Amino acid sequence: MTKCKLIVVEGVWGLGKTTTAQLIYDHLIESGVKVRLFLEGDLDHPADYDKVACFTVQEYNKILQKHSASIALIRSMTEDRGAYKFIPYGKCRREMGDVLPDELLADVMQHDIYDGILPLERYCEVHLTRWREFVQTQLQRDEITIFECCFIQNPLTAMLGRYDAPEEAIINYVLELANVIKPLFPQLIYFHPGDVRTTLNRAFEKRSSEWKEGVTQYFTKQGYGLSHGLTGFDGLVEFLVVRTHIERKVLRQLPLRKKVIDNNDLNWARVRQEVIRCVDVYSGIDHYD
Repeated sequence: MTKCKLIVVEGVWGLGKTTTAQLIYDHLIESGVKVRLFLEGDLDHPADYDKVACFTVQEYNKILQKHSASIALIRSMTEDRGAYKFIPYGKCRREMGDVLPDELLADVMQHDIYDGILPLERYCEVHLTRWREFVQTQLQRDEITIFECCFIQNPLTAMLGRYDAPEEAIINYVLELANVIKPLFPQLIYFHPGDVRTTLNRAFEKRSSEWKEGVTQYFTKQGYGLSHGLTGFDGLVEFLVVRTHIERKVLRQLPLRKKVIDNNDLNWARVRQEVIRCVDVYSGIDHYD
Protein backbone atom coordinates (compact mmCIF):
# COMPACT_ATOMS: atom_id res chain seq x y z
CA MET A 1 0.00 0.00 0.00
CA THR A 2 1.28 3.48 -0.89
CA LYS A 3 2.01 5.53 2.21
CA CYS A 4 0.06 8.73 2.63
CA LYS A 5 1.73 12.14 2.87
CA LEU A 6 -1.29 14.06 4.14
CA ILE A 7 -3.73 13.49 7.00
CA VAL A 8 -6.70 15.82 7.41
CA VAL A 9 -8.96 15.97 10.48
CA GLU A 10 -12.42 17.45 9.83
CA GLY A 11 -15.69 18.15 11.63
CA VAL A 12 -17.60 20.99 13.27
CA TRP A 13 -16.45 22.75 16.43
CA GLY A 14 -16.58 20.85 19.69
CA LEU A 15 -15.83 17.38 18.35
CA GLY A 16 -12.15 17.19 19.21
CA LYS A 17 -10.40 18.01 15.92
CA THR A 18 -7.51 19.85 17.57
CA THR A 19 -7.05 17.13 20.20
CA THR A 20 -7.10 14.45 17.51
CA ALA A 21 -4.67 16.24 15.20
CA GLN A 22 -2.25 16.65 18.12
CA LEU A 23 -2.75 12.99 19.08
CA ILE A 24 -1.83 11.87 15.56
CA TYR A 25 1.22 14.13 15.53
CA ASP A 26 2.49 12.84 18.89
CA HIS A 27 1.89 9.23 17.87
CA LEU A 28 3.77 9.59 14.59
CA ILE A 29 6.67 11.35 16.32
CA GLU A 30 6.87 8.52 18.86
CA SER A 31 6.83 6.04 15.96
CA GLY A 32 9.80 7.71 14.33
CA VAL A 33 7.89 9.25 11.44
CA LYS A 34 8.79 12.68 10.09
CA VAL A 35 5.69 14.81 10.46
CA ARG A 36 4.46 18.39 10.49
CA LEU A 37 1.28 19.68 12.15
CA PHE A 38 -0.74 22.75 11.15
CA LEU A 39 -3.74 23.63 13.28
CA GLU A 40 -6.61 25.93 12.37
CA GLY A 41 -5.51 29.55 12.02
CA ASP A 42 -1.79 28.84 11.65
CA LEU A 43 -0.29 31.87 9.90
CA ASP A 44 2.40 29.64 8.39
CA HIS A 45 -0.06 27.19 6.87
CA PRO A 46 1.31 25.88 3.55
CA ALA A 47 -2.04 25.20 1.88
CA ASP A 48 -4.41 27.78 3.31
CA TYR A 49 -4.71 31.51 3.85
CA ASP A 50 -5.30 33.11 7.24
CA LYS A 51 -5.08 36.88 7.55
CA VAL A 52 -3.82 37.25 3.99
CA ALA A 53 -5.10 39.88 1.56
CA CYS A 54 -5.22 39.43 -2.22
CA PHE A 55 -5.18 42.20 -4.82
CA THR A 56 -5.30 42.56 -8.57
CA VAL A 57 -2.58 44.86 -9.91
CA GLN A 58 -5.16 47.62 -10.27
CA GLU A 59 -6.41 47.20 -6.69
CA TYR A 60 -2.86 47.11 -5.41
CA ASN A 61 -1.92 50.31 -7.22
CA LYS A 62 -4.91 52.05 -5.66
CA ILE A 63 -3.65 51.04 -2.21
CA LEU A 64 -0.21 52.46 -3.05
CA GLN A 65 -1.72 55.70 -4.31
CA LYS A 66 -3.97 56.15 -1.30
CA HIS A 67 -1.20 55.35 1.19
CA SER A 68 1.76 56.92 -0.57
CA ALA A 69 3.55 57.60 2.73
CA SER A 70 3.69 53.83 3.35
CA ILE A 71 4.71 52.64 -0.12
CA ALA A 72 8.04 51.18 1.02
CA LEU A 73 6.36 49.33 3.89
CA ILE A 74 3.58 47.97 1.69
CA ARG A 75 6.03 46.72 -0.94
CA SER A 76 8.20 45.06 1.71
CA MET A 77 5.17 43.02 2.80
CA THR A 78 3.97 42.12 -0.68
CA GLU A 79 4.31 38.71 -2.34
CA ASP A 80 3.84 38.36 -6.11
CA ARG A 81 2.06 35.17 -7.15
CA GLY A 82 0.85 34.91 -10.70
CA ALA A 83 -1.60 37.66 -11.59
CA TYR A 84 -2.13 38.74 -7.97
CA LYS A 85 -0.40 40.58 -5.16
CA PHE A 86 -0.64 39.09 -1.68
CA ILE A 87 -0.08 40.81 1.65
CA PRO A 88 0.15 38.34 4.58
CA TYR A 89 -0.70 41.06 7.06
CA GLY A 90 -1.23 38.67 9.96
CA LYS A 91 2.24 37.21 9.67
CA CYS A 92 3.77 40.66 9.11
CA ARG A 93 2.16 42.00 12.27
CA ARG A 94 3.40 38.97 14.20
CA GLU A 95 6.96 39.51 13.00
CA MET A 96 7.08 43.31 12.75
CA GLY A 97 4.59 44.49 15.35
CA ASP A 98 1.79 46.96 14.73
CA VAL A 99 3.64 48.85 12.01
CA LEU A 100 0.63 49.32 9.74
CA PRO A 101 -1.30 52.55 10.26
CA ASP A 102 -4.89 51.84 11.24
CA GLU A 103 -6.40 53.18 8.01
CA LEU A 104 -3.97 51.19 5.87
CA LEU A 105 -4.63 48.01 7.85
CA ALA A 106 -8.38 48.48 7.40
CA ASP A 107 -7.96 48.91 3.63
CA VAL A 108 -5.73 45.84 3.40
CA MET A 109 -8.19 43.75 5.42
CA GLN A 110 -10.95 44.71 2.98
CA HIS A 111 -9.21 42.33 0.56
CA ASP A 112 -8.79 39.45 3.04
CA ILE A 113 -9.18 36.14 1.23
CA TYR A 114 -11.74 34.81 3.72
CA ASP A 115 -13.30 37.94 5.15
CA GLY A 116 -12.90 40.58 2.44
CA ILE A 117 -14.61 41.73 -0.73
CA LEU A 118 -13.06 39.23 -3.12
CA PRO A 119 -15.49 37.74 -5.64
CA LEU A 120 -16.20 34.04 -5.24
CA GLU A 121 -14.41 33.18 -8.48
CA ARG A 122 -11.15 34.75 -7.27
CA TYR A 123 -11.42 33.07 -3.87
CA CYS A 124 -11.74 29.66 -5.54
CA GLU A 125 -8.92 30.42 -7.97
CA VAL A 126 -6.33 31.47 -5.39
CA HIS A 127 -7.39 28.83 -2.89
CA LEU A 128 -7.07 26.02 -5.42
CA THR A 129 -3.73 27.38 -6.65
CA ARG A 130 -2.45 27.41 -3.09
CA TRP A 131 -3.34 23.74 -2.69
CA ARG A 132 -1.72 22.80 -6.00
CA GLU A 133 1.50 24.51 -4.90
CA PHE A 134 1.39 22.67 -1.59
CA VAL A 135 0.93 19.29 -3.28
CA GLN A 136 3.92 19.83 -5.58
CA THR A 137 6.08 20.79 -2.61
CA GLN A 138 4.80 18.00 -0.37
CA LEU A 139 5.54 15.38 -3.01
CA GLN A 140 9.22 16.26 -2.63
CA ARG A 141 9.19 16.01 1.17
CA ASP A 142 9.88 12.80 3.05
CA GLU A 143 7.23 13.35 5.69
CA ILE A 144 3.55 13.34 6.57
CA THR A 145 1.72 16.63 7.03
CA ILE A 146 -1.34 16.89 9.29
CA PHE A 147 -3.99 19.55 8.71
CA GLU A 148 -6.85 20.44 10.99
CA CYS A 149 -10.10 21.30 9.20
CA CYS A 150 -8.86 23.24 6.15
CA PHE A 151 -9.86 20.74 3.46
CA ILE A 152 -13.67 20.74 3.93
CA GLN A 153 -14.46 23.24 6.68
CA ASN A 154 -12.69 26.25 5.22
CA PRO A 155 -14.16 26.02 1.70
CA LEU A 156 -17.63 25.56 3.19
CA THR A 157 -17.07 28.45 5.58
CA ALA A 158 -16.32 30.72 2.64
CA MET A 159 -18.52 29.33 -0.11
CA LEU A 160 -21.64 28.73 2.01
CA GLY A 161 -21.15 31.00 4.99
CA ARG A 162 -19.85 34.06 3.15
CA TYR A 163 -20.94 33.72 -0.48
CA ASP A 164 -24.10 31.58 -0.18
CA ALA A 165 -22.92 29.56 -3.17
CA PRO A 166 -25.20 26.82 -4.54
CA GLU A 167 -24.82 23.40 -2.97
CA GLU A 168 -23.78 21.81 -6.26
CA ALA A 169 -21.01 24.38 -6.77
CA ILE A 170 -19.68 23.74 -3.25
CA ILE A 171 -19.67 19.98 -3.67
CA ASN A 172 -18.00 20.19 -7.07
CA TYR A 173 -15.33 22.49 -5.69
CA VAL A 174 -14.42 20.19 -2.80
CA LEU A 175 -14.34 17.23 -5.20
CA GLU A 176 -12.00 19.19 -7.46
CA LEU A 177 -9.81 19.91 -4.45
CA ALA A 178 -9.86 16.19 -3.61
CA ASN A 179 -8.49 15.41 -7.05
CA VAL A 180 -5.73 17.97 -6.51
CA ILE A 181 -4.52 16.23 -3.34
CA LYS A 182 -4.91 12.63 -4.59
CA PRO A 183 -1.19 12.33 -5.46
CA LEU A 184 -0.45 12.60 -1.72
CA PHE A 185 -2.59 9.52 -0.98
CA PRO A 186 -4.37 11.48 1.76
CA GLN A 187 -6.25 10.11 4.74
CA LEU A 188 -9.36 11.99 5.90
CA ILE A 189 -10.60 11.56 9.46
CA TYR A 190 -14.07 13.04 9.82
CA PHE A 191 -15.97 13.44 13.08
CA HIS A 192 -19.69 12.93 12.62
CA PRO A 193 -21.47 15.78 14.47
CA GLY A 194 -24.44 13.80 15.76
CA ASP A 195 -26.88 16.25 17.34
CA VAL A 196 -25.61 19.62 16.12
CA ARG A 197 -27.20 21.66 18.91
CA THR A 198 -25.60 19.52 21.61
CA THR A 199 -22.23 19.64 19.88
CA LEU A 200 -22.38 23.42 19.45
CA ASN A 201 -23.38 23.90 23.08
CA ARG A 202 -20.33 21.89 24.09
CA ALA A 203 -18.10 24.08 21.91
CA PHE A 204 -19.63 27.28 23.31
CA GLU A 205 -18.97 26.16 26.88
CA LYS A 206 -15.23 26.05 26.14
CA ARG A 207 -14.85 29.18 23.99
CA SER A 208 -14.52 32.85 24.84
CA SER A 209 -17.45 35.25 24.56
CA GLU A 210 -15.54 37.04 21.79
CA TRP A 211 -15.25 33.83 19.77
CA LYS A 212 -18.92 32.99 20.28
CA GLU A 213 -20.04 36.45 19.22
CA GLY A 214 -17.69 36.50 16.24
CA VAL A 215 -18.67 33.12 14.85
CA THR A 216 -22.39 33.82 15.33
CA GLN A 217 -22.14 37.15 13.52
CA TYR A 218 -20.07 35.63 10.71
CA PHE A 219 -22.62 32.94 9.89
CA THR A 220 -25.83 34.90 10.45
CA LYS A 221 -25.03 38.39 9.13
CA GLN A 222 -23.83 37.49 5.64
CA GLY A 223 -24.08 34.84 2.95
CA TYR A 224 -26.38 31.91 3.70
CA GLY A 225 -27.35 33.17 7.14
CA LEU A 226 -28.39 36.60 5.90
CA SER A 227 -30.31 35.31 2.89
CA HIS A 228 -32.20 32.83 5.07
CA GLY A 229 -32.89 35.20 7.96
CA LEU A 230 -30.84 33.31 10.55
CA THR A 231 -30.23 34.94 13.93
CA GLY A 232 -28.43 34.13 17.17
CA PHE A 233 -27.54 30.70 18.48
CA ASP A 234 -30.52 29.02 16.84
CA GLY A 235 -29.50 30.50 13.51
CA LEU A 236 -25.97 29.20 13.92
CA VAL A 237 -27.33 25.73 14.69
CA GLU A 238 -29.45 25.87 11.53
CA PHE A 239 -26.42 26.89 9.47
CA LEU A 240 -24.36 23.99 10.84
CA VAL A 241 -27.17 21.54 10.08
CA VAL A 242 -27.04 22.67 6.44
CA ARG A 243 -23.25 22.57 6.43
CA THR A 244 -23.11 19.01 7.77
CA HIS A 245 -25.77 17.96 5.25
CA ILE A 246 -23.47 19.13 2.44
CA GLU A 247 -20.46 17.54 4.10
CA ARG A 248 -22.19 14.16 4.18
CA LYS A 249 -22.90 14.43 0.46
CA VAL A 250 -19.26 15.32 -0.14
CA LEU A 251 -18.05 12.39 1.95
CA ARG A 252 -20.10 9.90 -0.07
CA GLN A 253 -18.44 11.09 -3.28
CA LEU A 254 -14.87 11.67 -2.15
CA PRO A 255 -12.38 9.45 -4.01
CA LEU A 256 -10.13 9.40 -0.94
CA ARG A 257 -9.43 7.10 1.99
CA LYS A 258 -11.68 8.26 4.80
CA LYS A 259 -12.64 7.29 8.31
CA VAL A 260 -15.87 8.60 9.85
CA ILE A 261 -15.87 8.65 13.64
CA ASP A 262 -18.86 9.06 15.94
CA ASN A 263 -17.81 10.50 19.29
CA ASN A 264 -21.15 11.68 20.63
CA ASP A 265 -20.59 9.62 23.77
CA LEU A 266 -17.19 11.35 24.26
CA ASN A 267 -15.51 7.98 24.58
CA TRP A 268 -11.98 9.18 23.94
CA ALA A 269 -10.38 5.82 24.70
CA ARG A 270 -12.33 4.26 21.85
CA VAL A 271 -11.71 7.22 19.53
CA ARG A 272 -8.00 7.16 20.23
CA GLN A 273 -7.84 3.46 19.37
CA GLU A 274 -9.78 3.99 16.11
CA VAL A 275 -7.62 6.94 15.07
CA ILE A 276 -4.29 5.29 15.86
CA ARG A 277 -5.26 2.08 14.06
CA CYS A 278 -6.30 4.06 10.99
CA VAL A 279 -3.16 6.20 10.99
CA ASP A 280 -0.88 3.19 11.46
CA VAL A 281 -2.37 1.39 8.48
CA TYR A 282 -2.11 4.28 6.04
CA SER A 283 1.21 5.66 7.21
CA GLY A 284 2.88 2.26 6.93
CA ILE A 285 3.56 1.74 10.65
CA ASP A 286 3.61 -1.89 11.75
CA HIS A 287 0.28 -2.52 13.43
CA TYR A 288 -0.50 -4.81 16.32
CA ASP A 289 -3.69 -5.63 18.18
